[in-house]
Amino acid sequence: MHGDYHVLWMWIDSFILLLLFVLLVVAIRACAADARRRGKSPLLVTLMVLFFFPLGLIAWLVFRPGPLDATRARRRFRLETHRV
Repeated sequence: MHGDYHVLWMWIDSFILLLLFVLLVVAIRACAADARRRGKSPLLVTLMVLFFFPLGLIAWLVFRPGPLDATRARRRFRLETHRV
């Protein structure tokens, strides 16, 4: 009977690890795509999220820059940043 619980917990642990791995992969793909939209290096953002997960993901979501404009040449114009 004791062996049955051990096998059950082994399956539960494996499922949780698989779920965390899938979550990490989805987060990395989403952050890389978001970094491209915002004109930042997808490689650096991916490394930050990968090595410092989940704190790296939270840091990217909090401190990410604004998206680029339609020409992707510069950031969106915001009047309040240019007022004296």
